[in-house]
Amino acid sequence: MIAALLLLGSLVSQTAPTGPAIRGLVIDAKTNQPIADVKVAVIEPALATKTDPAGRFEFAHVAPGEYTLTVSTIGYIFVKRKVVVAPKEDLELTIPLAEGTGTYQETVTVSDESATRPKAIGVTSQYDLGSAALTELRGVTADDPMRAIQALPGVSTGDDFQASFSVRGSAFRHVGIVIDGTQNEFLLHAIRGTSETGSVSMINTDILSHASLMSGAQPRPDGDWLGATVQFDIREGSRDRLGVRAAVSGTSSSGVFEGPLGSTHRGSWLVSIRRSYLDWLVRKIEPDIDSTIGFSDAQAKLVYDLTERQQLQFTAIAGDASYEEVNASLANGLMTARSRSLLGSLAWRYVRDRVVVTQRVSLIAADFDNRGLVGQHLADGDTRQAVWRGDAIVPLPHGWTLEGGGRYESLRSNETLRTYSATGPNTVKIRFERSGSTSPSTIGGWGQLSWRTDHSGLSAGVRVTDRSTSAEGAVLPWVLAEHTFGHTTLRGGFGRSAQYQDPMIVAVALVAVAPSDTVPETANSYDLGITQPITKTIGVQVNAFYRNEYDVLRLNGEDRVDPITGARVVQTTFPVYSPTLDGTSRGAELVVMRRAPNGLSGWVSYSWARTHYRDWLTGETFDGDFDQRHTFNVFAQQRLSYRMTVSGKLRVGSNVPLVGYFEGTTVPDALKLFTLRNDVRLPMYARLDLRANRTFTFQRSRLTLFVEVMNVLARSNLRQTDGSIRLNLDAVGFVDRLLPRVPSAGLLFEF
Repeated sequence: MIAALLLLGSLVSQTAPTGPAIRGLVIDAKTNQPIADVKVAVIEPALATKTDPAGRFEFAHVAPGEYTLTVSTIGYIFVKRKVVVAPKEDLELTIPLAEGTGTYQETVTVSDESATRPKAIGVTSQYDLGSAALTELRGVTADDPMRAIQALPGVSTGDDFQASFSVRGSAFRHVGIVIDGTQNEFLLHAIRGTSETGSVSMINTDILSHASLMSGAQPRPDGDWLGATVQFDIREGSRDRLGVRAAVSGTSSSGVFEGPLGSTHRGSWLVSIRRSYLDWLVRKIEPDIDSTIGFSDAQAKLVYDLTERQQLQFTAIAGDASYEEVNASLANGLMTARSRSLLGSLAWRYVRDRVVVTQRVSLIAADFDNRGLVGQHLADGDTRQAVWRGDAIVPLPHGWTLEGGGRYESLRSNETLRTYSATGPNTVKIRFERSGSTSPSTIGGWGQLSWRTDHSGLSAGVRVTDRSTSAEGAVLPWVLAEHTFGHTTLRGGFGRSAQYQDPMIVAVALVAVAPSDTVPETANSYDLGITQPITKTIGVQVNAFYRNEYDVLRLNGEDRVDPITGARVVQTTFPVYSPTLDGTSRGAELVVMRRAPNGLSGWVSYSWARTHYRDWLTGETFDGDFDQRHTFNVFAQQRLSYRMTVSGKLRVGSNVPLVGYFEGTTVPDALKLFTLRNDVRLPMYARLDLRANRTFTFQRSRLTLFVEVMNVLARSNLRQTDGSIRLNLDAVGFVDRLLPRVPSAGLLFEF
């Protein structure tokens, strides 16, 4: 009997599975938090499992050998890597997943930081978006990271056709856009020389690793502008293997290709190509919309490590946008337009234990051409810009850091505007022409000394700049501080900012002061904010701000009624500006935010603000052109499983004034020319967008299906456009409908 039992035990031991195990932990690459419900597969023996709530997985009794391991969950990159299982030795893995469109990295940094970058010291309003959030918020239809910024707390917009937005009542032209350390306002698909068309940012969201928005008092290392700062970072290509991402939707198509450089993988390359056909879709859905914009663009980034301490980076962005109008008037109606922009930037970085030095040279070129119904040139121009920038960071003992740098910019710009009169059914002749050219240069430098501990921070710095066409330079100091009491963090500070006028305005269109006597627009910002965590993933933030502005440009020569004679004052033929506005902006923001790799994430925000100006030359007072009193932004995303998410984006605003001298309402033909400026407001803007994503994971690839509906409630929102004034002073055609309900669907392939 005993012998029989021993024989049976021997047979069982011979047939039972043997071999080492593959065990692992899947974590978020930024926060190191475990990610549950991730599909992990070993291709060759066709094994698959999902991670538990602690982010762990295991394959027991795997025969020794080389295998292909794939890791997939929605919202994170698709990982495919080789693993080698040794005899009699379990394989332990830690797999950090980069969100969205990042690349896989083997290394893990142990950290307890939040899901965002550490806030700049003392900046009360800083919001960061990773590539997954950018992808979710950009919208399928427009594929525009600027649309992602529009949904952030404190940001307002009421024009579906524009990438532009307002922050705390400040105009979009006062927002600084920085891409990989280069600031430039031309990296938008937009039609120059007119204000009533649309715009889209000239960059594919799929190649971005990060975006941030900073408002109010803040450091100013990147350049000179009056208001908020938006920073975009283009990610490096994969150093591990060749990768391909191809996306096709009802409104656009794009491809992203990347891979290592050289046999030693000391560098990487990344190329993106994108083509939009939103103009075609809009015409099919809403034939009454008679103007559309289409575009194509390409981006590339090369990175190469010269040595362990030196690295070269090259970035290139190019775009081409075209505009078509169906019902253009004969003499001066815009029928077709085209604009093109190109940026090339070469950076060198040197890193040692006690210093980081970066040098960057950027070249920018842009041109545009606007034509009327019979091909007449309404406007054309070109710009060439060269920028050098150098920065250094020196860590000091006891938590201190010294930073500084310099910037030199040379710019050449030409522009011609024309107006015509009709001489026959299909003929026109030039009535007026205005041409100008300018070539200013700008030089500046900055420095900052900062101190940070686990609970406190302090930074003080100054930026000094001067432009050759300005009567005076700008000295821009800032002082920012923060301190954490228990779990509550208090932030606040003061900062001064400045922005030089558009050089073409200075060259041909500035009145009230001579071009050689112009001064920059300036602002003083004061901020105070409190952040209070409620749980590990939920926090509340309250900010208050106050801003004084001086010498701000305003548009002069608008149509209006003379308050004394009651007669119409006809607008000037071409736009005329003067730096005669002083004003204030004040308000408060409340934000509740949840960030987590699992479950529900997003934010709810409410902002109240008032922006008011006084023209010291005419004595007029009026609300700012972007004075939106109430703004309510909500974003929510629910991860249902490793293969499906749903999300919603709601934006509601009390809306901005109808810019100009009007009275009445925005109901068609109910407006009249008036003596007071910005006295009529557009009706409340509200738009709800819904989106769903579903992934299908195969052995060596992944397919994601996405469906989106813009303006789900089909609300008839309105925007301002160019109209006309009748002899009886009726103002007609100054409002236009925005997007109807627009559905879109598409596919994303990852190999």
